[in-house]
Amino acid sequence: MSLHCTWQDIMREAAERLRAAGVEGAARDVRLLLAHALGIEPVGVIAREMDAIDGARVVDFESAVTRRLAGEPVSRIRGWREFFGRRFAVSADVLDPRPDTELLVEAGIERLPRGGHMLDLGTGSGCILATVLAECGDATGVGVDLSPAALAMAKRNAEALGLGERVSFVEGSWNAADGVFDLVLSNPPYVTEAEFERLDIDVKAFDPELALVGGPDGLAPYREIVPVALKVLKPGGWLGVEFGSTQAAEVAAMMAAAGLIEIEVLTDLAGHDRAAFGRRAPNPA
Repeated sequence: MSLHCTWQDIMREAAERLRAAGVEGAARDVRLLLAHALGIEPVGVIAREMDAIDGARVVDFESAVTRRLAGEPVSRIRGWREFFGRRFAVSADVLDPRPDTELLVEAGIERLPRGGHMLDLGTGSGCILATVLAECGDATGVGVDLSPAALAMAKRNAEALGLGERVSFVEGSWNAADGVFDLVLSNPPYVTEAEFERLDIDVKAFDPELALVGGPDGLAPYREIVPVALKVLKPGGWLGVEFGSTQAAEVAAMMAAAGLIEIEVLTDLAGHDRAAFGRRAPNPA
């Protein structure tokens, strides 16, 4: 990087390098990375653009830009991702939360009764479970994950949100949790093995494969999750799952075949089928 006088000069050159490397949203990424290097909020970068550069902070910024040029997502570089208006710490051990998953969370909140108890299968960073509990102050929940490192991250995020005794975590597979729940949510691995090989580097190289690949057809987790949900859901309780944009019909069919009712497929902001909910039949009056 050549010597410049202000942060604006540094940002301009860095954005040109990112654009030349094919990075979309280069100017946005540069602003976020500079804010990270300076230890300020992104909105504060505007007020600092004409400031004289700080040598130590330039080194930090250049390191972040180099990582971005190698394909690493901004969230990985900063160590956190904003989700549903809150910051969640992320690491190489968990899936980077995506905005699409907010659809699943919002619909789950609508279906969770007052004082309800929920289960998050494959909790990862804990963003689904922690967000629902943060939004529903009288709810409790359990997160399940096969990865001890992911559970440690989920616990860290839950503690940061002050969820205390309202949340607990269980290490194990889909059927590891005991109890009865009003709501079961899951964003399981749903990428096919063939699709995984074609993923962009910012996903394939930085998200854990365990959290991405759902077997040859991407549907293996749902074949386990649906029966598990039926066993632990209260009568009238809901199962909600996220899936790939071409998997709605198969997942909805699994729910229907298992006896779930009131099945609804939800579309994301791009118009893609993204989540489905099904209800365990209530007990007869």
